Amino acid sequence: MIKQQSHWFIEQLLPAQCLVCLLKSNNKLICLHCEKKILATRCYCHHCALPLNTDAEYCGDCLQKEYLFNHIHALGDYSKPLSTLIKQLKYQQQLIAGELLAYLLIKSIHKRYTEAQLTQFDYLLAVPLHPNKLQQRGFNQAQIICERLHKKLNIPILVETIQRCKETMAQEGLSVSKREANLSGAFSYNPISEYKLTNKNIVIIDDVVTTGATINNLCKLLIEQGANSVNVFCISRTAIDK
Repeated sequence: MIKQQSHWFIEQLLPAQCLVCLLKSNNKLICLHCEKKILATRCYCHHCALPLNTDAEYCGDCLQKEYLFNHIHALGDYSKPLSTLIKQLKYQQQLIAGELLAYLLIKSIHKRYTEAQLTQFDYLLAVPLHPNKLQQRGFNQAQIICERLHKKLNIPILVETIQRCKETMAQEGLSVSKREANLSGAFSYNPISEYKLTNKNIVIIDDVVTTGATINNLCKLLIEQGANSVNVFCISRTAIDK
């Protein structure tokens, strides 16, 4: 009886429709049709996850830039419906959209990596927000995704180890050079952290990777602290403007 009541209560909290197409979803966050469509095979650069016409180990952008990460894994391109869900999470405080995005990212991770490969990662690190931005928004969207990945992938989270010490302007609309200048010195390592990064394999978690400037800045700091490798899991990878 208690189990039945608990099941009924959970069903009342779940949406009666898919968050993507708004059709009935049997009390799930997403219907099977939309889930299959989002998780469908995409063509991308296997190094930086940039959307391409055909798969490639390295794209032209990778060959021109000095990226410090080992590789990026993205759920998909920055386009609808993922871009809509990200905006709902970040700007409309719809945390349930974050639950769905994390669920889909985990599904895509299990499609690409074996359990043995996942055990090689020592820590997850959500891209930190500056305290002022965190207070303004009320939450860190990358941290929400990171916590769900921690529970499902059983990889520890780096807590209060990397801090955002510089309040940067919004990256959107800035050129590549201005993005890099904007992020210079934005992150710092907490010297009293209980976590030591020497020879550790770290995965950075973010919602959107655009030029890679934020990620590269973090990678530089982590490598300076002795990290063995740095990879990235994100929801979306933005295409390069032509």
